This record gives sequence, structure tokens and C-alpha cells, in this order.
Amino acid sequence: MARQYFADGPFIDPPVASGSALVATTAEALWTGATYTPIFANDPKAGKIYHVVAGGILSTSASASTLILVPQYGVLGGTTIGTSVTQTVPASLTNVPWTLEFWLVFRTIGAAGANSTCIGTGYFVSAGTAATAGSAFSLAFGGTSASVDATINSGITFSKTLSVAGSFTTQYAFIHSLN
Repeated sequence: MARQYFADGPFIDPPVASGSALVATTAEALWTGATYTPIFANDPKAGKIYHVVAGGILSTSASASTLILVPQYGVLGGTTIGTSVTQTVPASLTNVPWTLEFWLVFRTIGAAGANSTCIGTGYFVSAGTAATAGSAFSLAFGGTSASVDATINSGITFSKTLSVAGSFTTQYAFIHSLN
């Protein structure tokens, strides 16, 4: 008999209000992974797939800047699952929409400690300057196998580093498993 896949939960409710605008030029968490994109202790199994979706708005300064996104298992500064390239972003954007998707696959499950492995990939896309062809931008990230502890509560946290002051606001973020 063929294997059946059912989206299971529990679905974690996304925030009902936008987060605070993030304006630092250092790494900042786009949302709290343990709250909005948690992975509960002992839930991962080898072959289990998690899907993270988030969106919001961003604004950039009048001068050119760059953006780096980093998916992490755990908290800000946690285990990196593959840093994006450094992407140049258009100047003078005001409240343009962005969306992010990330798929995380557990490869092995081990004993307590960083004895389980996972890998993930995803993308981020954003609108660019109005009426300017080719100004939208995207980033891919992930692709690094990570050793993590699947026996404790954790989550997926994304950090952003914008080189010149601008703002990022996360309006929603959620996670669900695909099998």
C-alpha cells in the first residue's frame, strides 16, 4: 500500500498583530522560534518534513544596503542551517511586502545531545521599487546539514542582517509538518 501523507499539527497560531519593526544593522531574530515556529521534543523522526512560512513588510534607507538571512535551529545564534548569500537590496523602499518559505528535513534521529541531523532549504522574495522593472529581489538559503538535539523543545528562528538602517516587520510566521 502506498504511504499516505497528512498534514498534521498541532498548527501553531501565527501572531494576531504585527511584530515590532526591526531596525538594527546587526543580526536580529525575525520572530521567536519557540513561540511561532516550534519543534517539540521527540516530535522529529527520520524523514519528517517541517514547512515554515512567514511574511511581512520592509523598508530600506536612501542608500544601498545588503541583506543576509540565516535559518537557525533554536534561538538567535543557534545552530545554523545555511546562511544566504549577501544580497544587495534596492534603496528607498517603503513598506514593500516580503514572503519566506523554508523546508526542514530530519535525516537521522539520535540520542540526547546534538546527535540528530537535519537539512533545509528555502527562499525569501520581496517586491522592489514601484514601476521599476527588475528591482524585486530574492535570496535562497539553507543547504547545510546540522547536528541538533531532537529530544528537547526547540524551534526555527530566522535572523536578518541589513547593512544600512532600514526596517523589517514580521506580520505572520507559522510552521506545520508535512508528514
